[in-house]
Amino acid sequence: MKSVSWWQKALSDGATRKFPNSGWSHTDRLASIEEQLEDVKASFKVESGELQSDDHAHQDPNHRIGALIADILILAEERNADIESELEKVLAWFEGRI
Repeated sequence: MKSVSWWQKALSDGATRKFPNSGWSHTDRLASIEEQLEDVKASFKVESGELQSDDHAHQDPNHRIGALIADILILAEERNADIESELEKVLAWFEGRI
């Protein structure tokens, strides 16, 4: 299984290859994360029948979750964040170890 840091770098490199001149700031990345989250919400509503949409972004909740996580990992890579270490801290908090 690939590590979180592997995915973080691979997704960031892939985004740079796909959009070499994007020049996105952290603010732009955060806006994209917000849009991805809205797509996740809409896809759940489509799945439950609460909403009808022909928008490709609303058809598969699992794919939308993956796209959201990808954007978050790209932001983490842009910040040189050690997400594996941060996830360990979060898990410790969940488990009441800190």
